[in-house]
Amino acid sequence: MFVLRLLTLAVLATPALALACEGGYCSEAGDGQLQLDASMRLRGLYYDPARFGIGGSEDGYGLLRALASATYARDDWQAKVQLGVHAESGKAGGPGRTDRGAMDVQQAYWRWQRDGLRVQLGRQEAAYGSSRLLSVRDGANIRLAFDGARVGWNGRLGSLDLMALRPVENRAGAFDDRGEHGAHLWGAYATSARGHGTGQWDAYLLDYGRDGARFAAGNGVERRQTVGARWFGQAGALDWNSELVAQGGELRTAGADLDIRAWTVATDTGWRWAALPLQPRLGLKADIASGDGNLHDGCLGTFNALFPKSAYFSEASLLAPANLMDIQPTLALRLHQAVSTEVGVQLAWKHRRADAVYTTPAPLVALPGSAGGARRIGTQYKSETRWQASEHWQWQLQLAWVDAGPALKQAGGQDTLFASIVGAWQW
Repeated sequence: MFVLRLLTLAVLATPALALACEGGYCSEAGDGQLQLDASMRLRGLYYDPARFGIGGSEDGYGLLRALASATYARDDWQAKVQLGVHAESGKAGGPGRTDRGAMDVQQAYWRWQRDGLRVQLGRQEAAYGSSRLLSVRDGANIRLAFDGARVGWNGRLGSLDLMALRPVENRAGAFDDRGEHGAHLWGAYATSARGHGTGQWDAYLLDYGRDGARFAAGNGVERRQTVGARWFGQAGALDWNSELVAQGGELRTAGADLDIRAWTVATDTGWRWAALPLQPRLGLKADIASGDGNLHDGCLGTFNALFPKSAYFSEASLLAPANLMDIQPTLALRLHQAVSTEVGVQLAWKHRRADAVYTTPAPLVALPGSAGGARRIGTQYKSETRWQASEHWQWQLQLAWVDAGPALKQAGGQDTLFASIVGAWQW
């Protein structure tokens, strides 16, 4: 508690320090520049019940995230250190894996860049594309970071990143977080430049490994190769974001080695009437993430989104993109220059009846008792309102109601209410 209070006071004192620096920079350190940044997020969450009532009950709790960083830049290189502390209060059964952490290093890296080439070494956050597979996991209290290296190149045709990373494992003590044993992410991610054809393209190849993977078909050591492409852009009032992914590899269980054959298709298309009052945007999201049609055929068909954003389908973060088909009409409105809202409905089914319903957080968790039986998961009604109260403060109100379908009820699940209020300060 003392450490939490100390860091919180330091975060709140940072703007005063910035006033002594010109434009938020301190230039006393030789020929370089020192930039100070800070952020704090307070979040209250309420579930009735948690985990659809399967192993959980009514639960309300609070989260706090405080981050402070210093970045020193000189010539072609820069070094950044970011410290963070994360607190939780009131959660039934105690804090989860991404809820609470003593003061620790969130990021600490060295970066060199010249003539389009860049190298970044150390602990770092890494988000790509629309965060369907690689994200900073901002919805969770503890953001996702990696230890490792990235080498990138920017040119006339676009950009290319090569990565060799290991996800950071949150541990209870201070300054004791480390790379997760038995987990890795290697690969390449390319993005085309704007102005070359209609929209832009992402293409990527990723190698992912993790010990202790858990699926309805079995548990064991997972080694998965992912190849994907994404097409996105905007033309007038129309915007689109479509992604196609295929996966191979193997899951080594105690009884057998299962061949991985999985895939997903995800789309988000919208049309905005910018000249109308409230600037409405009508959108349609549709997703299929493959499931396992036969749990005993020596193959694993369950898609794994690797390191997705936790709010993949809604801020309630109840369902993971695995063995799932859904369609989501949405309506976004700008109520005021500083206030926007989005409402939507998600109709969800299991892709394969034999497989389970999967829940967050990553890595995947199969909901007990949900394998086999019915396919319809249920209907989720959701809304999110954002208010940019000032240059530094933003507030969010997030609501969701899940009308549980037969696939949840057969496992003992029930209708679920979710509510969350978030206050975020950033300087």
